[in-house]
Amino acid sequence: MSTGVKIAIGCGAALVLLVLVLIVAGVAGGLFIKNKAEDFAGGVEAQEEASETIRNLEEEHPFTPPSDGLVSDDRAATFFEVTDDAWERMEEGMQELAERGEEIEESGDEAGFGDVMAGMRGLGQSRVVLAQALDDNEMPVSEYLWTGLVLMRAYENLDRPAEESGVPVANLEIAADHRAELAELSDGGDDGTADKSTVFGMAWTWGMSEEAVQTMGWDTLGQYAP
Repeated sequence: MSTGVKIAIGCGAALVLLVLVLIVAGVAGGLFIKNKAEDFAGGVEAQEEASETIRNLEEEHPFTPPSDGLVSDDRAATFFEVTDDAWERMEEGMQELAERGEEIEESGDEAGFGDVMAGMRGLGQSRVVLAQALDDNEMPVSEYLWTGLVLMRAYENLDRPAEESGVPVANLEIAADHRAELAELSDGGDDGTADKSTVFGMAWTWGMSEEAVQTMGWDTLGQYAP
């Protein structure tokens, strides 16, 4: 698996939360989760509407990665707007979940049932607000993921000559202009805390569940392709 994919699916707290949810969900029992989904998965109706929003964005704004692999200034700006909008809406809940996870780890205890419900609710609500942010900015999740990976690749190569890294100069210039924001996405979450890298991790769960990653144009991502 390439560095880029590891970044996408391993973004800090998002990965920790997702793994926790999958593990405890199996322990809790599928029937209970089905009956209580309205309480701790962000609401069945809200989840269905969010999923429909993601699909509609892919249909109404079909994304084809440019053959030259260049990110335009305006789409880069939209990428950061989506990230900021989604993080503003989910930050409080994600911080609470990160603190809960840290307490569990420090105590050495297993996650209780309240932790299960909190994790499921947090994951569900975060996916909903991300779908809303993507819709507000008219950016399909496939384009969001592709743009993020291209920009993070450029960020990681800022200190190398362009001819050596193979990254287009235009992408390096955009990455340099957004160095601080990309640092949060590419380097964040290493200590288990919740930060903006969580948004990108959530986007990856949408991309996988709605099969949007299949249209992302991996051939334009160089070493970031799986």
